[in-house]
Amino acid sequence: MKKAFLLLLGFGMITVLQPLFSQTRGCTDPRANNFNPLAQENDGSCTYNITVYNPPFRFLLPGEVDETSGLIFYNSGYWTMNDSGGEPVIYKLDTATGNVIQRITFANATNVDWEDITQDSLNIYVGDFGNNSGQRDDLCIYKINKSDIPVTGDDTVPASKISFTYEDYKRPPGKRKYNNFDCEAFFALDDSLYLFSKDWQDQRTRMYRLPNGAGNYVAKKIYDFNSAGLITGADINREAKEVVLIGYTLNSWVPFLWVLFDYKGNRFFSGNKRRIDMLNVTATQTEGICYVNGKRGVISSEGRRLFTQTMYNFSTAAWTDKAYAGVRTQSIKEIKVKLFPNPLEKSKLHILFERAPASEFQLAIFDSSGKQIFVQSYSFKRKDSKPELKIKLPKIKPGVYHVRFMNESGNFEKSFIKAAHE
Repeated sequence: MKKAFLLLLGFGMITVLQPLFSQTRGCTDPRANNFNPLAQENDGSCTYNITVYNPPFRFLLPGEVDETSGLIFYNSGYWTMNDSGGEPVIYKLDTATGNVIQRITFANATNVDWEDITQDSLNIYVGDFGNNSGQRDDLCIYKINKSDIPVTGDDTVPASKISFTYEDYKRPPGKRKYNNFDCEAFFALDDSLYLFSKDWQDQRTRMYRLPNGAGNYVAKKIYDFNSAGLITGADINREAKEVVLIGYTLNSWVPFLWVLFDYKGNRFFSGNKRRIDMLNVTATQTEGICYVNGKRGVISSEGRRLFTQTMYNFSTAAWTDKAYAGVRTQSIKEIKVKLFPNPLEKSKLHILFERAPASEFQLAIFDSSGKQIFVQSYSFKRKDSKPELKIKLPKIKPGVYHVRFMNESGNFEKSFIKAAHE
């Protein structure tokens, strides 16, 4: 009887204490509109204001890669390839000039419509899965071993083949660009390849998974996401647990990024999903993207009649770093700035750099809760003497705001007050 009583008492205590140890789910990103400071577990519900970003220009690319459709960073170089009907070749680009410095031909391969390139620690994969009409039955991914690529010089290397079809494939009518079975983006993780569809019909994307070994497979659909645009490239930052998807909106051709972060395992859409619009990028088809160092990387756009193939820099740090305004991290000692007027009475903030390094950096402004209200990239050169920025802020409430400067060396912060009246 005593044992039974103790068992019942223990069960009762577990029942009572269980809610005390359950985690509160909600939006855990302080930059989001619906941030919940009490939430310990991200439920993927975060919403954000419209964010506009102008990726810094890096350089123009040579005509040999005018249809650059994918990017990876490997062996101290950017690697890309041309799409639809090009040679079965990947090109290594010099990181300082963009010039082609190496060409690797895939043996026993053709370029029907090469659309993206990705890598893991041992291999490079190229997706021959472009499918504008939705009618292709020869979708595949070519795979080569990194150990077969010489350090320098052009060469031809053997390629194995991963053939596949989609598990939910339905042959569409013959109308060109009116189907949901085109694909231009993928990345490798562990023993799998993750593909993201380019849905011409509804401007969504579906994520599929494939094994990464040679053979014939059925791609399993994992997730359906409203990307509000056509997805044309992807990469994963394994260390930071981030995914970037790049694309453009149909008809308006405005490029955008989706940054996925704070997700669990390979459930990439389970965490924060933040859209970044690149309204002022003149290129129309941004199709290549890859991380290079930490959260910094590069973007490439195809050449067209009015646009030259171009490469840009990007960084996701301002949107995904856990250390946001108000949390001190490694300081950039070379920066010394003055903010004025302070207190700020109207909407234009002046930032005078009394000392600044010759470098590229991001400038972000946060309110006192850590929500980002402004972000932009800038670049200073040696000849700049006490440069000054004039920033037109959106309408903000009175209070304390933090200006954060970020580059590869670290971070620097300065605060200003928004006055209670104008």
